[in-house]
Amino acid sequence: MNTLLLARPDHSLRLYEGLRRNPELATDFHTFGVFKKNAWMNRWLPHVNTVDSDVNISYTFTVFHRILYFLHQRYFFDYYNLENQVSEHFFRKILQKYNQTELDIVHYWGAYCHQSIREFKRVNPQTKLLADVYAAHPDYVHDILAPEYEKHDLPFGNSYFVRSRERDLASLEGVENMVVPSEYMANMYRNYYPQSKIFVASYGLSKFSKSVTYCKNNNRKDKLLKIIFAGKISIEKGCIYLLEAMKKLPNKEFQLDIIGDIEHNQKAIFNSYFNLQNVRFLGQLPKNKILETLPEYHLFVLPSLTDAYSLAVSEALSCGVPVIITENVGNKDDIRKFIIGDVCVAQNVDALVESILKFQDEEYRQFLRANIDNFMEENRVSDYPSKVLKIYQCLKEDSCIFVS
Repeated sequence: MNTLLLARPDHSLRLYEGLRRNPELATDFHTFGVFKKNAWMNRWLPHVNTVDSDVNISYTFTVFHRILYFLHQRYFFDYYNLENQVSEHFFRKILQKYNQTELDIVHYWGAYCHQSIREFKRVNPQTKLLADVYAAHPDYVHDILAPEYEKHDLPFGNSYFVRSRERDLASLEGVENMVVPSEYMANMYRNYYPQSKIFVASYGLSKFSKSVTYCKNNNRKDKLLKIIFAGKISIEKGCIYLLEAMKKLPNKEFQLDIIGDIEHNQKAIFNSYFNLQNVRFLGQLPKNKILETLPEYHLFVLPSLTDAYSLAVSEALSCGVPVIITENVGNKDDIRKFIIGDVCVAQNVDALVESILKFQDEEYRQFLRANIDNFMEENRVSDYPSKVLKIYQCLKEDSCIFVS
């Protein structure tokens, strides 16, 4: 089977690593914003993702993309429309190389190439298309976040959710096949696109720790529960609800470490929380440093208002750390199925406090950690790339009788 993967460097990197190991699959991968492994640039920018030498990298688009992002941080302009125009130019040139070839599947990230994909389809009607949809529908997001922004006197109209809406909706127009990372997302998109075939392939775990030294309260006098949040500190991630929950918890029994940058236009909202005695803002840390320190914590919390499927949650679980998430996070099905954490009501401080209190019980945490081992084993047998491969085979053979 001949496949083409057109993606930004996110979960696509792990997908390609898995697909390329299959001898029956020939996959060409085009991306941007990464370096080849062992390149001299790695020593200069070690935080940038690296790929194997057979990956096709658009360095020109990478430069344009970084310049646009740099300007976007300093000046107000229609960033998302301009980004799409620039990316379409480069991806169109890539797709033209595959015209009239025996290409079975094009798996693409629509925000960057939906126009050129439609042009390609007109010339190559035999090729099946699969849109990767990794974020909540913009109108769904609006209904959840607009009231939160209003509560904190922030103009939601200036947020990237609204400014990228036109592009995001255009990328979904007329999509016949899409893959989403969770049933939470599938149910959402079935309401908006009932005619589309919607497949689910959860990301699962990103890695497997062979040996994890898990944090315990071995000393009976040490009753401190160490909690971690890692990600963008923002309204969207539900950080305010978590910080309000910490206000209700005893300082000597609960400590929260927050890793990440504050959303640039929300810094004033979080200033008052810097004085909390049981909260430490550690700033942004390299990913490898975060993975090293995760096992030192008892609990990872992600109280997002909406999240398709959190890779940060996956990384915590990979390190043997149980989690708390809200019902609006796509990982919830895995959390409930394998009993590896707690799922609480979104936008509810008391529900979050109630969930956190459960984790004071060492036996409960060890029970969850044992279940994480079962989750890891399940992911070894059926990982994310294998789930996507089944979707490819279904599309190629026109055997999509049901959506799974």
